[in-house]
This record gives sequence, structure tokens and C-alpha cells, in this order.
Amino acid sequence: MSTPPLLGPTRVRFGVDPAAAIGGAWYPYTVQLADELPGLLASARAQFGDVTGIDVTWQSFRRLPGLDSPDSPATPPMMTLSTPVATVRLLVIPPRTASSLAAILLRLASNTVQPQASTYSLEFRRAERILELAARSVSSETRRPAVQ
Repeated sequence: MSTPPLLGPTRVRFGVDPAAAIGGAWYPYTVQLADELPGLLASARAQFGDVTGIDVTWQSFRRLPGLDSPDSPATPPMMTLSTPVATVRLLVIPPRTASSLAAILLRLASNTVQPQASTYSLEFRRAERILELAARSVSSETRRPAVQ
């Protein structure tokens, strides 16, 4: 088994409240998520302990455009990490998303303070809309009756 190339630090931020509708965001470098998953799991382990389950809500990541594209999905891609102490829902930012929008999404999803001037930008408003869509999709999933 070959070692994947080192792309850089894992671009993930976890929020203060992991039980929030959106508990953070992950911005992988490539569409090869399996190659980047160990870095994400190591980051999660440091904060929450061992990850015992992973659930994703997208069909094929390879075909997803950036979240700033007119063809972006109506429901943003999400990933749920289950740990002994928390269940954390992460917005997964496709690598084709502009880095300026991704940086704002990482901050907003983790409840990190934004520079005051950026809150008036088009990118900031776009990021807020994306997170609202993601939170709505999470709340609609939790209201759905369980299939037995």
C-alpha cells in the first residue's frame, strides 16, 4: 500500500458545540476523500476520542462542483462522525469551492469570530445561505420517521 502524498494540514474546524445542527466543516484538498480521511479522523480523535462511525450524505463526490457554482447541489454535502462523547455533523466543502468562500464556511461552521468587515461581503452572505441549507437538511432528516 502506498502512502498518499502529503497535501498539507487537515483543513477541518470543529465548533464549540458538537451537538449543533452543523458542528464544523471539512475542506479536503482533492476528491480522493479516502486518502484524506486519516487526517480528519486524527483531528476528530484529538477532540472527541475515537470515531466509531461515519455517515455521508452525497452520491459521488467526484461530480460535485464547488459550493460557489451555479450547479452546486441543493443540499450541501454532509458527513456525520460518531464518537463515544458526541455525534458531530460536518459540512464537507468540495475541493472545487473557491478558497475565499471555503475559509468563511470553515469559520462560520465552527462559530469562529469573523473579521467585522467581511460580514458585509457577498461571499459571507453566500456562506450563510449554504449553512442555512445544510442546517435545514439536518433538521428535516431528524424529523423523518424511522423506517423499520
